[in-house]
Amino acid sequence: MAVTSGTGCGRQAVEPGQRGLRYSPHDGGVKPEVLQPGSYSLGWCLFRDCGYIESYDVTYQTRKESVFTPSSEGLAMDVNVVVTYRPITSELFQLHSEIGRDYYEEIIGPEARSASRNVLARHSYTTLVGNLDKVEDEIEEEVRRRIRNKHVEVSSITLEKIKYASPEIANAVEKRLIGQQEAARQKAAIEAQAARDRTALELAAAQAKLKAESDANQARLQNEIAAEKSKREAELALLHAKNQKEVLQQQIAIDKLEAEQKVIRATAQTRERTLLASAKAAEMRADASAHTAYTVQAAGYEALGKLGGNGTTIFLGDWSRAPQFLWPRQYQLGAPPTGPVDRPAKAAFPTGTGPATSTNLLPATVAPRVPGG
Repeated sequence: MAVTSGTGCGRQAVEPGQRGLRYSPHDGGVKPEVLQPGSYSLGWCLFRDCGYIESYDVTYQTRKESVFTPSSEGLAMDVNVVVTYRPITSELFQLHSEIGRDYYEEIIGPEARSASRNVLARHSYTTLVGNLDKVEDEIEEEVRRRIRNKHVEVSSITLEKIKYASPEIANAVEKRLIGQQEAARQKAAIEAQAARDRTALELAAAQAKLKAESDANQARLQNEIAAEKSKREAELALLHAKNQKEVLQQQIAIDKLEAEQKVIRATAQTRERTLLASAKAAEMRADASAHTAYTVQAAGYEALGKLGGNGTTIFLGDWSRAPQFLWPRQYQLGAPPTGPVDRPAKAAFPTGTGPATSTNLLPATVAPRVPGG
């Protein structure tokens, strides 16, 4: 709706959900630009036509079409078809230029009725009732094919009501449908039971197969475990025998070393004893070679001197030939005794390491002895 102010300037609004096309009678007619919702100036409108804005509803709209058509059996049917549509916004200028505002009456309505008749005529009434979604998709596809490049779109086709023109035919068809539905129900029940039985058999077979596979796998696993255990035990026994052999070899080596050490110690001891015996023999030989008859005599004198002690005179040899003056009177030969002898007289005996002389005669206590005795 155009509004003219007191200054002569006109304005027109495009409502939400609409799109507009500017028509200017003095500037080439309808402009191709699609106007969005808002208020637009129409220019100077005083004493002249300043044009207007042609508005189009671009929201989805619905129309009902009543279609009278025969089914595939030749039975007449009344079908209510609901069409949901809208113009293509980006092609609004082409729609306005080629078809105009009455695009539904010119394009969508006739094509929807014609497509519905063609599709419904390919289906029987019985199949039509149970397959409405499929029939509606077929009608939509047919309508869209027909209105292609017509700058409009159809979003859906819905079959709202289907009825026969004759009540008798409708009753007969209804009874037939009921019988078919019951047969279909029984068939579906039988098929469902057969499917359940088949599923149970397949499940039992699958369980038996699974159990057999499980038993086979278990047996194979046990065999593998037993084989692995035997292998490990054999390896362990071999390792144990190898270790015992190595221990025995090491013990033999140790015994051999100990025997060698004993032999070495025995050899060393034998050599040591030999050396000691040799040294002792050498020492004895040295001692024997160092003694002469004179040294032996000197040693004998020294031993006698130690045996007699101090104040003892020892004379070696035939003391009966000693001079008489050496003896006290009572011990001289042929002299009468002068009385009991209280103590022995001292005689001179040679001692020391040299021959008997006056210098080496030591006093000693001797018992009276008969000459030549």
